Amino acid sequence: MSGYQEKPVELPWPYSPQDLDPEPVEGCERCAVLAEERQQERDQGQFGRAVIAGMKIAEHRRWGSHNDAPETAETPEIPESPG
Repeated sequence: MSGYQEKPVELPWPYSPQDLDPEPVEGCERCAVLAEERQQERDQGQFGRAVIAGMKIAEHRRWGSHNDAPETAETPEIPESPG
């Protein structure tokens, strides 16, 4: 007995190609900009930045918006306490 298990354990890959390289939402100007940015970052070897751009595209595909879009709802005013 060698002290090692006979067969290695193989874990499944947790991501699909669509998760790693999502297609931009058709007609979305922000997605088009992000897709261009993603390609430029890849070309420059900045893969971390390319992944972030891809994550923002994927977020729009899933939820219909981008997390860095400005908020449009007004913040309610908090009344001052007496005293």
